[in-house]
Amino acid sequence: NSEVFQSKNRILVGPNLNSIIKSLVAVNVLAVIGLLVRSAVWLDHAFPDTKKKCMDANHYFCLVSNMWILFFFTCNHFWHLVYAIEAYMVSNNKELNTGLKVFVGWFIPIFLTASAAVVVYYQGFNLCFSLTTPKSYIVYILFLCPVVIVMLANPIIFYQAGKSAKRALIWHYGRYTSSERKLVDAIHTKFYLILVIYFLCWIPNLVNAGLLLRSKSAASSFIPDDKSILAFFILMAVSNPLQAVLAALVFWGLPNTNQLRLNIFSQSEVGYGSSSGSSIINRSGLSAHSGLSTGSESEPLISYRQKTMF
Repeated sequence: NSEVFQSKNRILVGPNLNSIIKSLVAVNVLAVIGLLVRSAVWLDHAFPDTKKKCMDANHYFCLVSNMWILFFFTCNHFWHLVYAIEAYMVSNNKELNTGLKVFVGWFIPIFLTASAAVVVYYQGFNLCFSLTTPKSYIVYILFLCPVVIVMLANPIIFYQAGKSAKRALIWHYGRYTSSERKLVDAIHTKFYLILVIYFLCWIPNLVNAGLLLRSKSAASSFIPDDKSILAFFILMAVSNPLQAVLAALVFWGLPNTNQLRLNIFSQSEVGYGSSSGSSIINRSGLSAHSGLSTGSESEPLISYRQKTMF
């Protein structure tokens, strides 16, 4: 709600979507904090000794940090899915049930993380990710299935949401001029950016998982060398945490400064809802003449409500 983020490139933000965006940014930041702390500790060579029979501080840290990172990154995938579904629902004058959002965004990741923990540690907590090949397959499936689901489902959902938003604009204004076309194009652009960033940040994990599983499979004719696996580990170390920054920028928009302003609607007219007070389309309260944002960030840009019939 800071004034610095009341910029003209803020699109597809309203009370329902804002809560999802906050959850998305929060889980990304928490996952990155886990990565940072674990990396700082392991740079000091404080690795758990897998040959020890009893648990020590290094084992506890390995267990907690791994589960922390796995949980919040899994939440990130499911909150991306929830955002896409909510965008589609809002564009069709509906809302996603809050309980369902909480279940998908938090409880399914809890179940998957707990399942991974059981697979890895059921023989003893001192085996901190000392995986055999069958366990590796199960852990990769549990962690990477949400990634594949988002990559397959979100493009379809976003496509349908864009079509619904266009129909809603035509229904409300009774026309489809350059102003409405700019808004629809901006919505499509935001959807594309969300998908591109997600794919760029998580495809390295899928490729790396394939290389690792091939390297552990004796029947495979192609055995990747250590350099290629290391290269993808380095790429993952950059791309996974970077999503926290890129997601914040694409979901919230760039800060409202003269240097970082995307003049998407610089020539657009301001569109407001019906006289009943329900906002149908609110283009961030922009003034085409002043170029400044005058609306509140709590006002939905796309928040379709049924017109009251008297």
